[in-house]
This record gives sequence, C-alpha cells and structure tokens, in this order.
Amino acid sequence: MLRVCEEPGGDANVMVWHLPDGGVRRFMLGAEDLTLRAHFAPFEPLREFVGLLLGVKPRGVVVEALSGVSAELARVALALGFPVMLRWPAAHRVARDASSLRWLQGLLRAATRCLPPADAADETALRTLLPGLPACVPADQGADGAAPLAPAVGPQIAGFGYEAYAFGNRDHNLLLAMQARYAAHFGGCERVLDLGCGTGVFLEVLARQGLAATGVERNPMSVRFARSLGHTVVEADALAFLATQEAAWDGVYCSHFIEHLPVDAAELLLRRTAAALRPGGVAVFVFPDPESIRSQLLGFWRDPEHVRFYHPDLVTVMAAACGLALAHDGQRVPGRRVVSFELEPPLPPPAAPAPHGWLHRGLARLGLATRDALQAERARVDALEHAVRRLWEVNQTWAWDDNALLCFRKPMVTADGAVACTGTESD
Repeated sequence: MLRVCEEPGGDANVMVWHLPDGGVRRFMLGAEDLTLRAHFAPFEPLREFVGLLLGVKPRGVVVEALSGVSAELARVALALGFPVMLRWPAAHRVARDASSLRWLQGLLRAATRCLPPADAADETALRTLLPGLPACVPADQGADGAAPLAPAVGPQIAGFGYEAYAFGNRDHNLLLAMQARYAAHFGGCERVLDLGCGTGVFLEVLARQGLAATGVERNPMSVRFARSLGHTVVEADALAFLATQEAAWDGVYCSHFIEHLPVDAAELLLRRTAAALRPGGVAVFVFPDPESIRSQLLGFWRDPEHVRFYHPDLVTVMAAACGLALAHDGQRVPGRRVVSFELEPPLPPPAAPAPHGWLHRGLARLGLATRDALQAERARVDALEHAVRRLWEVNQTWAWDDNALLCFRKPMVTADGAVACTGTESD
C-alpha cells in the first residue's frame, strides 16, 4: 500500500508518502495547501505521484491526512483505478464555498472506503455540511463490519496509456485559467453539453458561473476524475451519444476534440452537433490553431491521440454545410495578419560621407551639418525604423493564441419560413 500522511515541519506541515518498498518522499505544504478548497494541486508533486502509481502499481492508496494537495492525489489514484481509503478531514480545514464543498463531497463519495476522523465531532460537522455522505468504516473492518479491506489488484495498465499524459503532463490550473473566458459564450443557456469533456475542467468553469452542464467522455479514467469533482458525466463515445440528442441542448462546447478525428469523423461531429442543438443554440469549438507557431512547434504533438490540424476556414465551411452559421472567429482580431519576410536582412542606405573640405570640417567642429548630410542621415534612420517594424510584424506571429475559437449559431426558422440567426458573439 502507498500511504499519504503529514508530519509537523516547523512553520508548515510536511506531506509524506510512504512507498510500498519502504521509501519515503516528503513535500512541504504551505497554509493554502492545507485547506480543502476547489483548487487543483501544484503540478510537480502531482506529476511525480502519477509516475509513481504507474511505475510501482501499489495495491492501493491510504490517505491519512486530507489536504488540498492530498485530495487531488486521491482523485487521480481513484481515476487510475486504484482502491483508495480516505480518512475524513478535520472540519476546520474545509472551505465553505459551494465549489469546495462540491469537490469534497464528490471525492468522499468516490472513495473506496472512508475512515472516520480523529474527532467524532468532525464527522458530525461534515455530515451537516454535506448530507448523504457514505458511512465511515474503521481501517481494520470491511464494509460489512467484519472483514478487512481485501487486497487490491490495481488497475489494468500495461505500457503507455493516455492516462499517463492526461494526469501526468497537463497542468489543470493552467487549463482552468485558459478556458475560463469561453464561458461568456454560453450566457443565458439552460443546458450545455461538453463533448469529450476529459477530466471536467470546462464543466468546472461552467459550474462556477452557475450554468447547468453535462459532459460526455469515453475514457473511464477521465470520467472518474470529473465525477470526483461533483460533475455529471456520461461515459460514452461522443459521436454515438450525439446521435441520440436531437434538439436537446441550447449550448454545445467542443474543446480540443476535433483534432483527434479524421476528416470524415470531423464532418460527422459537426452534423450531429447541429442536430443536437435547439434552434438559436450556440456551439463553441476550440482547437489548436495551425497558424500558431507555438502550437506547431511546442504543443500539438505532445498529445498521442492527435490526428491532424484543422484550419478555422475549413471548419467554418464544413459547419456551414451542416447548417451552422458562423457568429465569431477568434482569428479575426485587429492587427493580426500574415506578413512576408526575406531570408536576407534589409540593408540601410550607406552612411553620409565623412566631412571633407574646409567648410564641412568647420561645420562638423561646430556640431553642424549640411542639408544633404541631414537628409542622408534621415533616410538611414527611416530605413532602420522600417526594418525594425517589419521584424516586429513577423515576431507578432509568436504572440497569436495557440487555440482557434469558432462560435456558431443554429439558425431559427420564423413563422413565415425565413431563416435567421439570433445574433453574433462579441468576444
């Protein structure tokens, strides 16, 4: 078993991992890390923990001290299929906002077994905050009150799996910040569907905006993680699920999914998305921008399931053929344009000739110059400024967003048979 505990460490606590082979890992926890709140754990310890689980494959994980960090370690272990025993936390560690309570409730319900807290008053307080929590069972008893926890076999993971990338190479805090701005496109929606929702990051964004949303995801590990955050997720193939959703949603979000599909499947995705939308509904597609240098060089091929880039113009044409009208294109921003540049650097005009003759030498000593010399220097400065501006225009292509954003509307048919869209998106 892998045990996660805490021990005092001066002004802060220390999270300790006791490994099955007798090894120990220690991590300092700040005051903000101790609180159980709706905040994803720091990336580095999480990546090491995922590598440890996939490498060592312990029989299970026991978390003796729940903190903001160890709670996420428990979620990941549960998502990967490891049995997890959780000791309920002290009530004073629990943040009382709605999102934090939802996260804790989802985790405690997902746990293989809940161990009672050190103080019985904490259990009473938590049950008051979160009705419907499962029963706590002492570590030396099974769920039936007699048998101890049976040895776990661990997840059936052989070699590389997508889970190694999904949980060990993606910073969820960064993903949450990146996607937060997309929620504005769903203002006024009553039912939003997140296609290929993954670990539920955008479901979290929508929940914090008070928007009701459901995710659909085929990877069972990602589904378990999203559900442990308290989200509603259907475990199914997204395209197959869409085929059963005729006019069922007024908002559909599809982030970083289309690049996982070949062209014929991408066209099917757009057609079924259009069918699943109610008239006037909105569909938002986010995917790697092929015009982004960073996306081309640094990001796209990190994901082992990426198939190809899709240009926004191509997706727009395909969507129009499926009955979706473009309302907003994130590439159309002021100042964004492709500029040409040469392999050879621009050469400025030659410098003005050195003063010659007694008149020019005299003027130079006085700090003066002739009109011709001043005009030559001005031409040189203008040429240098033009070269710098040209270089800056080329350099700005590195500043383009890594993601393309397309927002579509499903047209409404009026009483007289006319087709109309409900408006365009402003940002």
